[in-house]
Amino acid sequence: MVYQVFIFKNDQICYELESFNSISINKQTPVSPMPLPEEDSEENVLMKIEGNTTTMSLNWTLTNASTSIAECSFADLEYSFANKRFMKDNIQTDLSGVFDQVSYIEKNLAPNSLNDFFVLYILDSEKYYLNALKNKGKAKIYEKMGLIQDFQFNTDSSSPVNWQATMSFIEGAVVTSMSENLHQPPTITTPPKFTVTGSGSTLQRTGITVTFKEFPNYSADDRPITTGLTLRYKRNVGANSVFWTEKTLSFSANTTAPYNYIQTVVIDDLGSPASDPSYSGKYKIQLAVNTIGGRGEWLKDDGTNTLVTDP
Repeated sequence: MVYQVFIFKNDQICYELESFNSISINKQTPVSPMPLPEEDSEENVLMKIEGNTTTMSLNWTLTNASTSIAECSFADLEYSFANKRFMKDNIQTDLSGVFDQVSYIEKNLAPNSLNDFFVLYILDSEKYYLNALKNKGKAKIYEKMGLIQDFQFNTDSSSPVNWQATMSFIEGAVVTSMSENLHQPPTITTPPKFTVTGSGSTLQRTGITVTFKEFPNYSADDRPITTGLTLRYKRNVGANSVFWTEKTLSFSANTTAPYNYIQTVVIDDLGSPASDPSYSGKYKIQLAVNTIGGRGEWLKDDGTNTLVTDP
């Protein structure tokens, strides 16, 4: 048997434990004993008043030139008979270094929203190959839904290139006491642009247009109702590049998949050749989708779609 271990966050981010060392599963079935006075242990009254809990501990090695990180869903996994393994789509090749992986795990893979959910899969890629299976679901030998509880990373001076990583995972249904759902981060579908009047030395920036879509993979009837957006902006370099300025914009929800939007936020203090000849460079933005319950999670900063340029 040849196992491949995958962890999916919100069915959008895939992390493969390409060189896992060990997996342990702990099924806790708590029982409350009530020993009676003057009775031996066989007369002990055992009461099962708590439910069961399953936790997992997974240990693997982080190495350079890794292809562990991909931005894809479980449906995007494709089996390669040439490689005899499942291959991920949209692998993040610029995140192949050890510290790149650690930073990505801390920032993007770790749970940080009330709506985050995770699914852990163990697939038998050898079984798939030998039986020429047509459905990768039949290659699943283990599947758990729940949350990541913690990560640990360590190395030592004798081998500073290779790092050991440990992840704790707990099975269960994620429940929140919030009265209203909040949105997951949106996805920028077209790089943001300034809205402008004039050109050249008379060019004046009057706002920022963002083209984005909501997080697509909510469970049935659990999609938050969009009421608008929150946009933060600041200069990318130089003076006034430290603090964010925030604007909100209200609009009606798009109720049809893939839930796309094109919205323009009017802004009257953007530096441009006509108003501020000393700065005609890029601006940086943060974007979140609002609901009745409040502001959702901020757009993930990919260094490209968070920079605004002139049209």
